Amino acid sequence: MYQPFSAVRSTARDGVTVVSLRGDIDMTTEVEVRQALLSASGAEAPRTVVDLSQVSFMDSTGFNALISAHAHATAHSGWIRVATPPPMVKRMFHMLGIDEVISSYPTLKEALTG
Repeated sequence: MYQPFSAVRSTARDGVTVVSLRGDIDMTTEVEVRQALLSASGAEAPRTVVDLSQVSFMDSTGFNALISAHAHATAHSGWIRVATPPPMVKRMFHMLGIDEVISSYPTLKEALTG
């Protein structure tokens, strides 16, 4: 069942930005996903945790947006971490080798403490 997309940005301790994504992430939400992730990593030393606990579906659009945000963050001495990926997303991270580039954590708390 389709779930509408939304993104909520907040700042956690030590200036780490948390981006909570919700709903379906696909080609119809590409602009919003990229904007949410790149806006979060726009700081001089971007440190972002992307909470995927409320994502109901993610296709290649979402994976590509995470990789682009990771590249942008690391180019500016920062990082992107993923928290609470649903089983389908976690499996695709592994199959695509993204888990070798972007760290994934089972909880938001663990992602924040890294």
